[in-house]
Amino acid sequence: MIRKIKYAFMLLLAMAQGVDSMADVVLTVKNSGQEQRLEVAEFDANEVWKALGVAQGSPVRVLNPYGLPEACQITHDNKLLVETTVIPGGTAKFYVKPGTPDPTQSFAEGKLYPWRVDDFVWENDRCSYRAYGPALQRTGEKAFGMDVWLKSTPYPDVEKRYAVVYNGHRISAQMRKDGRKQEADSLDQTVSLHLDHGTGLDCYNVGPSLGCGTPAIMLGDSIVMPYCFKEYRVLDNGPLRFTLELVYNTEKIDGQNVTEHRIISLDKWSFFNKMTVWYDGLKKPMDVCGGVVVHTEKASDLKLAPNYVAYTDPTDSAERHQFEIYVAALFPNGADATQLVRDPWHHKAGIVGNAVGVKRGVKNNERFTYYFGASWCKSGTPNQRVWYMQIEDFISNLKQPLQTAVTVK
Repeated sequence: MIRKIKYAFMLLLAMAQGVDSMADVVLTVKNSGQEQRLEVAEFDANEVWKALGVAQGSPVRVLNPYGLPEACQITHDNKLLVETTVIPGGTAKFYVKPGTPDPTQSFAEGKLYPWRVDDFVWENDRCSYRAYGPALQRTGEKAFGMDVWLKSTPYPDVEKRYAVVYNGHRISAQMRKDGRKQEADSLDQTVSLHLDHGTGLDCYNVGPSLGCGTPAIMLGDSIVMPYCFKEYRVLDNGPLRFTLELVYNTEKIDGQNVTEHRIISLDKWSFFNKMTVWYDGLKKPMDVCGGVVVHTEKASDLKLAPNYVAYTDPTDSAERHQFEIYVAALFPNGADATQLVRDPWHHKAGIVGNAVGVKRGVKNNERFTYYFGASWCKSGTPNQRVWYMQIEDFISNLKQPLQTAVTVK
């Protein structure tokens, strides 16, 4: 018995020494706030490579104090990402080594679906989002803003949803040719993206609106709705961060040939995407906004705060679904105005208007950054009150970010 205890002790000691022997470069994450933090932390990868004495772009492994591998990612802009939890006033410590990262589940990723009229859909463990592409624009359908797909699983499932729909519709189409309409209708319902089959659904109405988080130029009190993207480029594709660059068709706006550019990124655990938008071709400063579509006149559904707009959406069938969609656009540095821009032209589409934050006098190629996101009761937001708290927490955390450092031990 004594021999076994001694062996176990020596094994633990060896493991501890093993971590120490590997700990040439240390990553620290300090939480100076009074609340627990659960975030993806950023380190300067150039500092890490320099400290390790390896070439820029070399893969690295990240280990926790127990010597176990942690999920990590190097981004297109040379950030080393590490998923972290840090207690109030605490400091989390990690060790980084050269080498290929251990395989891990991806939690933030996206993909273009050409067969689905060039939908581009991305997701994390909280929610999924969709931007409409050139094939949809060629159909003439007026769907301007970004869409929300609700989910209740922490793992990526968009590709599986599309595969189920694609295969199901092929089978149901053959059933209809064979005169089996009732069976075909039943199958279409079974595979529908608009019904919850256990992982989530698409029940958010976009149409001729900003949808969730879309930017746009304003002319006076009117919004110039952007159409579908022209080009896309995936900059980061998981496991911890997804980043997408979109370029839009050049449009004539107030006598100017204007081209819109967007960079959107979404991290694991986050309810909110980061949006950076800028415009080429502006000969004079223009007002720019970002916001969410409003479908109801109920005053308690909409909140216009100085640094965010939040809306409680009733879904495309409130009576049958019996849950709400919580959406918001956040302006951590404040907005020149937050307001409801009414839309009297699309009442038949169920659109009251768009709640927006406005940035006035944006110049050519000047970047405007804000955040947008969505949630529901099955992905961590049980009600509207909690949604407002999650918004306030996110903005507070942006103002007091986790403090990271790279040191050589």
